Amino acid sequence: MQRIITKINETISKQCMLDSLEESQRLKEDLGFDSLGLTELIVALEDDFAIEFQMADLDPAQLNTVLDIYVLVQKYV
Repeated sequence: MQRIITKINETISKQCMLDSLEESQRLKEDLGFDSLGLTELIVALEDDFAIEFQMADLDPAQLNTVLDIYVLVQKYV
């Protein structure tokens, strides 16, 4: 579980150029993700974990925080 979180953090950090993340950080407001950045993050996570998210799970209204990304990826890993 911790290894998955570490890998997710590395992927998010590459995208938003930050060294440390907290699960409560908001993707748009705190980390600066726009719709394109979020799409790039989703693609990078799919590549990093060799998974393919279902469209139903990619509702932008449901992906607000780093914790939401943890939950999403853990659903598929």
